[in-house]
Amino acid sequence: MKQNPLFNIEPENPPLISLDPKTAPDKFQIIYADPPWDYHDRTFLDGKVNDTGAASDHYPTMSPDQLMEMRVSKFAAKNSLLYMWTTGPQLQISLDVMQAWGFRYKTVSHVWSKIRCNPGYYTLSSTEFIIVGTRGSIPKPRGTRNERQFHEQKRTKHSAKPSHFRETIERMHPKQTKLEMFARIASPGWYVWGLDAPNPVHLPGILGVRDDLPW
Repeated sequence: MKQNPLFNIEPENPPLISLDPKTAPDKFQIIYADPPWDYHDRTFLDGKVNDTGAASDHYPTMSPDQLMEMRVSKFAAKNSLLYMWTTGPQLQISLDVMQAWGFRYKTVSHVWSKIRCNPGYYTLSSTEFIIVGTRGSIPKPRGTRNERQFHEQKRTKHSAKPSHFRETIERMHPKQTKLEMFARIASPGWYVWGLDAPNPVHLPGILGVRDDLPW
């Protein structure tokens, strides 16, 4: 018996839509950031260093000084959290950036095992981390407190992070205002900002003295 094609049509997934930037608050309680780290062998945004790395083949990177000059604290609530992606080689720089942004380092909140390993200077590298810092105290009310720190999932596009991590943060902080910095996709329930972010919020002066940069 031949099947009717009308019954085989799968519904299309609705497009992801972030929160309307017109409704954005002046300050945010949860900030989630995946900074465009440079690894000392790629072009900085001012073009002073020749690139031999992979990251800037996909997006402009920022030097540690450029990141530390950002005025993130201007947009952080009195009681707020920063969840920041980092890697082993960037750990000390990440802590410096977190402090410059007005947050105090607390712990590694998430570990992503990408399954496939890359050559490292000491061991095979297969993980990235989210470090969390506080400004004031943890904003209330809190949500779940039993999220697992470790998650294993194959990587996809360059630098793309699994949505799993954003979703755990949503469950941990369901009522808080949320901003994703350096976003590349829309995220329901979040305000987004970044060079590739669709319908981004306007954060005047966030780049500090380097307000001429693409972001």
